Amino acid sequence: MSAAAAGAGHQVDTASGYRVPVTWYAGAPDTPTVVLLPALGVAARFYDKLAATLAGSGLNVAVMEQRGQGDSALRPGRRHNWGFAEVLDNDLPALLDWAEARRPGAPLYLMGHSLGGHFAAITAGRFAERIHGLILVATGSPWWKAFEGARTRPDAKSVRRLIRLIPAAGLLFGYFPGERIGFGGNEARGVMNDWRTLAQHNRYQARGLDEDLDAAVAAYTGPVLAVRLADDALAPEASVKAVTDKFRNAPLRQQVITADQLGDRADHFRWARQARLVADLVTPFVAGPR
Repeated sequence: MSAAAAGAGHQVDTASGYRVPVTWYAGAPDTPTVVLLPALGVAARFYDKLAATLAGSGLNVAVMEQRGQGDSALRPGRRHNWGFAEVLDNDLPALLDWAEARRPGAPLYLMGHSLGGHFAAITAGRFAERIHGLILVATGSPWWKAFEGARTRPDAKSVRRLIRLIPAAGLLFGYFPGERIGFGGNEARGVMNDWRTLAQHNRYQARGLDEDLDAAVAAYTGPVLAVRLADDALAPEASVKAVTDKFRNAPLRQQVITADQLGDRADHFRWARQARLVADLVTPFVAGPR
């Protein structure tokens, strides 16, 4: 990747004083902006190739660093804890303001991978007038019922085991030791407690945020593109459907990427190595009628 395609690092000030790291890939001044939200435990740099490819097609791209990952100044622990609410009500509104200021008047799209897709969906529901459309990649609900009958791990039994483990791990370590357990990264216990609610009930909840988040998602009317990976054990078909069913009023377009198309196993992460395939789905969706 050339230096020009590598993107420029910025720090976005927020109301709480936390600064959100964001990497900006400048496209054409009059084209849409895509705000890309990473998966659980995944650093922003994982999406460098995808972001550069989208920018190469003319789009403006802002890749957000999740709290506790990559270049974030925070690391989860007993003294540093946060949940979905801090991201949804502090970090993301500031990032939207920043992205809109970079390209005033440009249509704004949210693109999320896995947990980032959930944050994107909730944000579109909460700020519907600001979000022109959504792209969800490998975004499935961890709801245990969506994994009943799975032939590989995770299955319903292993998801329910993780549901029981999360509170105990938080008490013991002061954070969720995902790197040790082998699921996600090291995460704040508040994040995982909110994730746990989704896994238990398929309901969006952010402790400290007194809103019906599912109702907001259901009311969203912008276009939604949901991309599923055919070999994705972490977001299989039933899991993805549990998310897309939340959009009651949005025009929904769904795409499935196979191993033959990808030239590799079409799983939860390998798609990002073949950035062109996903970019070729995203670009016409974003550039379509508005």
